[in-house]
Amino acid sequence: MIVATHVGLLVLSVYLIVKSSDSLVDLASGIGRKAKLSDYFIGSFIVGIGTSLPELFTSVAAANSGSPELVSPNIFGTVIANLGLGFGLGVLALFFFVRAEDGRLRVFTRAHAFSNGYLNFGDTNASPVIFASLSVLLTLVLCLDNKFGRLDAVLFAVLYITFMGWQFYQSRSQQPAEIPHPTSKEISHTRSKQSLFAKALRVILPTGIALLFAGVLFIIPDARQELFEVATGGFALYCFMGGLLLLLIFQIWDYLPELRGTGGPESSNVANVPILMGILLLGLIIAVLYSSGVIVVGSLVKLSEDLGINSGALAASALAIGTSLPDIVVALNVTRRGRHKLLVGHIFQSNVFDALLIMAVCGFIIPLPDVASGPSMICIVASVILTLPMLWTLRSRKLTALGGMGLFIGFLVFQFLLYG
Repeated sequence: MIVATHVGLLVLSVYLIVKSSDSLVDLASGIGRKAKLSDYFIGSFIVGIGTSLPELFTSVAAANSGSPELVSPNIFGTVIANLGLGFGLGVLALFFFVRAEDGRLRVFTRAHAFSNGYLNFGDTNASPVIFASLSVLLTLVLCLDNKFGRLDAVLFAVLYITFMGWQFYQSRSQQPAEIPHPTSKEISHTRSKQSLFAKALRVILPTGIALLFAGVLFIIPDARQELFEVATGGFALYCFMGGLLLLLIFQIWDYLPELRGTGGPESSNVANVPILMGILLLGLIIAVLYSSGVIVVGSLVKLSEDLGINSGALAASALAIGTSLPDIVVALNVTRRGRHKLLVGHIFQSNVFDALLIMAVCGFIIPLPDVASGPSMICIVASVILTLPMLWTLRSRKLTALGGMGLFIGFLVFQFLLYG
């Protein structure tokens, strides 16, 4: 019962973080448009950073909750998941699935993909790949003393500011790219009320089940005691429960036209709230995100004790995959749309954010210990091994099926090394 409670809490809290990040991005994008911010700022800063919010809040919660040794495995486990699952599977999908003119997915041969230029990204900005490679190499060098201190954090913060400044400078001469965030609803124009209702139900039902499961745990005395211990107090727990309810309200509101069978807007209703209300909701969602991060860390530590598994290994595998789901979904989404050049920029911009900024933020909070031992060292070395070959790929400006398969196999080997 206790193990099931901890597993359920871990799954629920990761789910809430991922879905709340979607709502936060919708709100922030809506506020940005009302404030007349540029498409580049909204796309690269708000949406791009939004997909990495789960890693940020779980890492900050770990640093503040007395488990700073989980920060490095979580961050670099996410980098590896982005590369192996997001980028690797995205590249492989390019060889098989291409969107035809009628909007359907067609299966093509490898020769067809080459002949139509789907694997050529000659004009893609290479700076995210270069900075991502530099960040993992620097981490390897700086962590050889088995700690990541505040001076290291200052260096990483300066590098991230430099990277974003360079990105902004280059964007001035480029056309704004399509925002590929998975929460931008692609509403079907079909007139079938049943299909519209089923689509809305698939989105809302999981949150309803999650809220019901959390309520059942809260009612059972033993489980409720575990909830308070994992949350290290009542505030985080009540924010967590309130966050599930708020998420369900957001989703019902967003999909109300679909539930009525009348269609709906292509943009999120959440993004259309007035600015002042949007700012208030942003604050609430941030509180929910942080509280959920506290519960993620607490349940992860408890689960590692229950199963006798190193908590760093769990952070680098289960937690990293869970928090990187938005990045993986975006990667497969842009592939599905035939926007393969966005695949390169999105994955590596996310990895730069993870490796540079999140490490810097957590390093400012508290010096990170044990960053070159056990799962942490495996994560950093694996990040270097999977990232560096991409520098060679920049020479040919081609994405190959063999390279995508290599990244995916590398991710599987990394999982084996964690638990082998």
